[in-house]
Amino acid sequence: MDIFNNREIAVGFWLSVTLFYIFLSPKMTDVRTSLKHLLSAFFVKQIMSVLLWMIVYISFIIFFLYKVGLWNTGQIKNTVFWCVSFSFTSLFKIESIKEDKNFFKNSVIDSFKLLAILQFIIGVYTFSVWIEILLIPVLVLMGAMLAIAEKSERHNKVKTLLNFFIFVFGIILITYTLYMLTTNFSDFGSTNTAYDFFIPPLLTLLYLPFVFFMILYSTYELVFVRLQFSIKSKLYRNLAKIYALVLFNIRMSLLDQWSYYVVNVNIKSHADLIESFQHIFKMRRFERNPLNVPVNLGWNPYRAKEFLSHKGLNTGFYNNNVFEHEWFAVSRMQEFSDGIFPDNITYYVEGSEEVVKVLKLKVNVNDAVRTHKACGKLEEVAEALSISSLSLHLSEEMKNAILGCQPYSEKVDNKTIALIVEYWSEHEFNGFHFKFTISSD
Repeated sequence: MDIFNNREIAVGFWLSVTLFYIFLSPKMTDVRTSLKHLLSAFFVKQIMSVLLWMIVYISFIIFFLYKVGLWNTGQIKNTVFWCVSFSFTSLFKIESIKEDKNFFKNSVIDSFKLLAILQFIIGVYTFSVWIEILLIPVLVLMGAMLAIAEKSERHNKVKTLLNFFIFVFGIILITYTLYMLTTNFSDFGSTNTAYDFFIPPLLTLLYLPFVFFMILYSTYELVFVRLQFSIKSKLYRNLAKIYALVLFNIRMSLLDQWSYYVVNVNIKSHADLIESFQHIFKMRRFERNPLNVPVNLGWNPYRAKEFLSHKGLNTGFYNNNVFEHEWFAVSRMQEFSDGIFPDNITYYVEGSEEVVKVLKLKVNVNDAVRTHKACGKLEEVAEALSISSLSLHLSEEMKNAILGCQPYSEKVDNKTIALIVEYWSEHEFNGFHFKFTISSD
């Protein structure tokens, strides 16, 4: 069997053509300059040391698999492809991986999903090399056009047409693969094919502990840098590092929460330092055993934080602002429109240590042309918040106020539901923001 199949040869051909054009064309001078800057930024001590550790770890994995008979020299190509597509890229996505609570589980499961198995089987049989060379640029162009079309509702017809072409191409690939399986099964039913299928997911499984260690290391490194600014005393700063390693170890969420808390308190003594750790464990107990807050008083903070998690609005830690003597948690801005300055929505919970008094949605509309879409987004999320917090749908009056971009307020039992609209003075695109609140009187 050849080292590279026709599809891989076609991809290599177009990559070579692209690289030749970039390095030889006078029109690509700016691109070459940017590549030089990128490479110079890449070859720094910190990045190279991490890559060195990665290579050492992967070498150990391969040596182990070789010794137990699960790897041979015929898997060099698959191992190199896996390194480029997974192990190497994962190092540059540490922060996003850290936020994805299901990354480790999904990395294993995705390798054995029906779709992954189907993609592998289809990849075993390829067209002639000239057909593959013609197909690659067409498919890349269609993929790029589809990515652009998905960003705007105005391109829905183009998106539908592209999806149809991709669907038809998928049917052709599957039909061709089924034909080859029935007429030429020998290429598929071999030991090498079994190795080709199992080696990448096996490497992924064994590589995940290294990814976890890198996330843990980067988290501690970032927290220790923050301590330089939040704890002035070198003695207490060093003690804080030791205590954090002992008390939090691999529990990174506790470590993050503590580091943000320390910023808001003034640690001047050993007692202050101990109190900061006690506070975090106290908060964790509250989170794991949430108190039942009477409906007339408000909401439990750790339940209120999750009211809009199904909408992708996950808040950070529920912490106190020492300077303003209030407790709050806030989600990241969720963008929901296109443009250079897309519109966004944020979810806040505010109150005291034990009770949340205010639930708030803030929508920033950066271009008045998109008002209708922003109103629709706010109505959708405000409805979800009302159901989660009050077990009630929004009133028709409130819905009309949101869609009409008009301030409105109403009482529901001992709760006040209000919509505030504030326009930005002298804004180039007549921007404004909504504030939708549900507050306990």
